[in-house]
Amino acid sequence: MPVPRHASLSPQGLAARLALEAIDLKAEDVCVLDVSELLYVTDFFVIATTQTARQTRSLAESLNLVAKELTGHKASIEGTLRSSWLLMDLGAVVVHILTADAREFYSLDALWADAPALALEDQAESA
Repeated sequence: MPVPRHASLSPQGLAARLALEAIDLKAEDVCVLDVSELLYVTDFFVIATTQTARQTRSLAESLNLVAKELTGHKASIEGTLRSSWLLMDLGAVVVHILTADAREFYSLDALWADAPALALEDQAESA
């Protein structure tokens, strides 16, 4: 098995890199929430909005390739080809990719409003 490019990448670093990649791939309203004090199953949520279920699936596939490059393994993906919400589970990082309608309906941002958000501008400078 090849050695991952960033074998020592922290969960926060992975979340930030995936969020920045999502932005580069034209996802909208991308944010990273630190849920480590609120959940025991994961440390960070990356939430991104897409315009269509097709874009949702394409973004998930692209981010999965990035995750493989960065960590050496791919995420477990929940959802179907036509889903308006796909969840990528990378253990310490969970990526939620939703269409605009699904993001509004499920309101993850409001549900996890107590979680601090990472400043992606700071992460972009250090990436």
